[in-house]
Amino acid sequence: MKARIHPVTPCALVWNYGAEQEGWSALAQACEAMGLVLKPVNADQIGQTIGRLCGIPGAPEADALQPGDCSAYPAALILNGLDRKQLDAFLDRLRTGGVRIPLKAMVTATNQKWPLSVLLQELVRERDAFAQQAKQRTQQP
Repeated sequence: MKARIHPVTPCALVWNYGAEQEGWSALAQACEAMGLVLKPVNADQIGQTIGRLCGIPGAPEADALQPGDCSAYPAALILNGLDRKQLDAFLDRLRTGGVRIPLKAMVTATNQKWPLSVLLQELVRERDAFAQQAKQRTQQP
């Protein structure tokens, strides 16, 4: 018996960044050009797993929705279904189009099981750690 592999439509989850913001049309155009379905996610979905939001077959649902403080998370873009070359081209399109989204991530085998809130927390923590390292480098004699 052959295993049936269900292809996942490549997607771009976007958090806290909407059509009213500068760069939205460039984001939508970049997604269309790369074959990504643009999926805005809202506060009601913050407890759902990344895999479920991306439509990955068999992705777990969140154990319990964790609403948390949604205002603590800046805009984020979570991409699924791009290889490295496609990712580079996509990010170039975003820069050229003036899209300013501070948090970005790729869906991985590990983070697809995480609730969106957990991934956002991790991205904020990483961003802050990189900023602290950069600050320390510039302060060294």
